[in-house]
Amino acid sequence: MNDVIIISEVTHTGEVHFQVNSCFVEMISGLYPSQKIIFYAETNHNNAVKESLSNKQLNNLEFLPFEGYYDEKKFKWTSKIIGECIQIVKILRKGKLLKSELFVWTCLFPTGHFFLNFLLLFQKKSKHIIILHGELEFLKISGKRKSEVFLGIILKAGIYLSSKKTKYIVLGENIKKSLKKIVSHRILKRTHSILHPYNFSVDYYLKDLNNSNDQLLNIGAIGTQMLSKNSNYIYSLAEYYKADIIQDKINFITIGKILPELHPFETDLVKKLYSDSFVSQKNFEIEISKLNFIIFFYDNTAYELCASGAIFEAIRLDVPIISIKNDFFQWLFDSYGEMGFLCNNLDDIKLIIDGLKRDGFNEKLVNFRKNIAKFKNDNDLTSLAIKLKTII
Repeated sequence: MNDVIIISEVTHTGEVHFQVNSCFVEMISGLYPSQKIIFYAETNHNNAVKESLSNKQLNNLEFLPFEGYYDEKKFKWTSKIIGECIQIVKILRKGKLLKSELFVWTCLFPTGHFFLNFLLLFQKKSKHIIILHGELEFLKISGKRKSEVFLGIILKAGIYLSSKKTKYIVLGENIKKSLKKIVSHRILKRTHSILHPYNFSVDYYLKDLNNSNDQLLNIGAIGTQMLSKNSNYIYSLAEYYKADIIQDKINFITIGKILPELHPFETDLVKKLYSDSFVSQKNFEIEISKLNFIIFFYDNTAYELCASGAIFEAIRLDVPIISIKNDFFQWLFDSYGEMGFLCNNLDDIKLIIDGLKRDGFNEKLVNFRKNIAKFKNDNDLTSLAIKLKTII
């Protein structure tokens, strides 16, 4: 392998995906200490990854930032699509100049995916690894808008256009199994799965923040709240437990942006933090650490084709979950042990909350925390890097 490996994030800006990208950068830098590793990303994203790795001894790592190619507040499809394609060309040119033979693409929009694989038809020497995330959801046609179906067609065409020197990584074995129904055996042979990488170390300011008030049950939904995540369910729960909320026995909280589509469901019974403003990763983590449980309402199909970063944030901060069953969470619990409650529906969630109100499930809670601790110990970046090396 040549002395230069280029890792590129051309899709996301700011702190979006910076945790998973910093993990891949750290793992690859550690696996190949004698080679130069270049991380190429938008300036603010680059800075977020750089800061997260500031205490690591990665002397072979270089950061190359570029200015964002679209205005996040005034999003335009043309700016995103053309801008991403321009960055792809720049990265390939940089790689050719440095004679790099390995490129790692941490995320690509469907149009960028197609564009890259088209260009690679004329570049036979270099190897490419493409990490697949939520864009795989475009491959599901049912219930999608016409624009989403179109993006799914472009993505699928891009995947089939890929050469045998291009490998894919999905972040969970269950995702690879779901892909069997969608892509050919030729593509599956070049598709590998590893567990969603996450840095489970906790900063000093997060220690001992867990809620110690035995009389108050704090249950929170984290991240962007939207109808596709069934986020409106938390308002139904709040109405059901209105008396407990008034008596300060239960808090229902949302931490993160609330999309306008949820405004008709909103009620003062649910506390909202950072609902219409940017929240830094530090403040986000602080508020999560105060919760007793993180609640998810994704249905059974939600994580067929993408992993959940939110559950790994819960694991990192030692907060068990309450969730409606979905394929990804079920696979995770079957593989590594229960780290919370999985329920069939909203009524089952109410039964769990009723039990928690009665101070029940104590043995289960102890077991959850043991499983969380074991999971973090067994799936640190050193362990995942060993699997990653077999793919590269």
